[in-house]
Amino acid sequence: MIFELGLNYWPRRSAMYMWREHDIVEVRDEMAHIADLGFDVVRLFVLTRDFLPEPGRVDAAMVARLVAVCRAANDAGLRVVPTFVVLNMSGCIWWPDWMLDAHGSPRDLYLDPVLLDAQAMLAATCAGALAGSGAVRAFDLTNEIDDAQRPSTREAGAGWASLLASVIRQAAPGIPIQIGAHLPSLSTTNNLRVDDLAAIADEDVMHAYPLYSDVARGFLDPELVPFSCVLTAELSASGRPTLMQEFGLCTAPKGSGGVTILDDFLGSPRQQYLASEEEGARYYDEVIDRLVRTGASGAYAWCYADYHPRLFDRPPFDTAVRERSFGLVRSDGTDKPAAALFRALRSRRDAGALGAARPVARLLDVNADEYYRDPNHHFRRLYAMWIARGGS
Repeated sequence: MIFELGLNYWPRRSAMYMWREHDIVEVRDEMAHIADLGFDVVRLFVLTRDFLPEPGRVDAAMVARLVAVCRAANDAGLRVVPTFVVLNMSGCIWWPDWMLDAHGSPRDLYLDPVLLDAQAMLAATCAGALAGSGAVRAFDLTNEIDDAQRPSTREAGAGWASLLASVIRQAAPGIPIQIGAHLPSLSTTNNLRVDDLAAIADEDVMHAYPLYSDVARGFLDPELVPFSCVLTAELSASGRPTLMQEFGLCTAPKGSGGVTILDDFLGSPRQQYLASEEEGARYYDEVIDRLVRTGASGAYAWCYADYHPRLFDRPPFDTAVRERSFGLVRSDGTDKPAAALFRALRSRRDAGALGAARPVARLLDVNADEYYRDPNHHFRRLYAMWIARGGS
């Protein structure tokens, strides 16, 4: 198995506004840069607000832009993972107006037939437009959807995922399906259990950030990410290695030391850490080394670039300061130290010198149903055991 190197992507100058303020020249330049950094894959995000302006219509112009971006990636030697139902993104929930009721509250994504039909149409349309394209590495159903809205029941969550996976498979047979889950699927009762998702998807993925976890031993704890992959694999019981589809950290300006700030996190204040750029490179190095050793299938960094200051008065950057600087590349397009690390990783991997997985003692000591009776307790307990036995 080749350890896959991926990068989550929004453009430097347009970020989440890329589909409305489309600049394919900028995208082409940045895809070439991403390939030069050593990556295999780029994960893209179909912002529902832009692609689904009303329940019965997928915007054809937006779909054409998606196809063009995928083509640009392919021309640069990259493959793509388009993510189809994207409401939660970078500290903001981007609800289309029509998904809200008369009081401004979201309707039920998982049970409302109008919303279900619209999401299915969006996924099928985008998948169909990319069917047969050699650019597509996999399709991802969604991105951390439970931060936008949790399913009311386990059955609702699984039914929603099954519907989307089914229409994608009909529209584009043979392309693997992922479901972008994050730590709450391991540590809370969010009704999107990783074993349920594993039964629907073709690959198992996880997102993990010490920055957002009160179980981590610090903002740069290198063990949380590999632990989350191992736990996902064991709970999934699929026999597949887990892909770390998102991990990373935000940084302070070039030349500055790390600093803790009080930042907005989905409407609530939370301490966050802007690491020095050197700390950022060291964190990536430590985490990837552990992911390789514990048998993960790959790692997708969050994210390509810091965003241009011209965006700082627009959501999410007007309130979520950390989201401005998660990049491997600065807002002026120059590389941070972590960029050199990924170039070196690619060279080592291609030379067969990245290392190999070693046997990992089984971590999970209860079955999935027992685990999910109290996921917070078991997540904390098992992480303490992981650390006590020396981690990865």
